[in-house]
Amino acid sequence: MISTGILFVISIQAILIHLGGNDSGFSLKWYHPISIILAGLLCSIPSLVFEGYEQMEKGKFIGKLMVHCIFLYLIIVLMGYLFVWYDSVKGFAYVSAEYFVVYIFVWLSSIWMFKRDDNKINEALKDIQDDE
Repeated sequence: MISTGILFVISIQAILIHLGGNDSGFSLKWYHPISIILAGLLCSIPSLVFEGYEQMEKGKFIGKLMVHCIFLYLIIVLMGYLFVWYDSVKGFAYVSAEYFVVYIFVWLSSIWMFKRDDNKINEALKDIQDDE
C-alpha cells in the first residue's frame, strides 16, 4: 500500500507539472522504481510495533502511532536523499508533504479495510446464529 501511495502521489505531481507546461521539470531515474519498492519494504518493518494493537490502551496506541510516523518519515527522508528524490529545499518540502499524504491515505484505507472485514465477519456470525 505504501509503494502504491508513493506512485499515486508521484503521478499526481507529474500531471500537475505537465499541466503547468513545464515537462522538463519532472523526470524519473532508472533506479526510482526499485527505490520506491524498497521504501515500501523498509517502511513495513516498523509496523511490527502494532502487533497486538487490539489489547493496547488508547494512549499507548497513539504514542506508538506518533513514533511510527516519525520513524517512517526518517526512513523516507533518508531514502529520498540517497536515491535523489529531491535536490533542493523545495523538493524536500514536496517529499515531506507527500509523505504525510501517503501516511494518512494508508491509515485511512487500512481502517476502512479492517471495518469492512469486521462487518463481513459479523454478518457471517449473524447468519450462523439465525440458522441455529
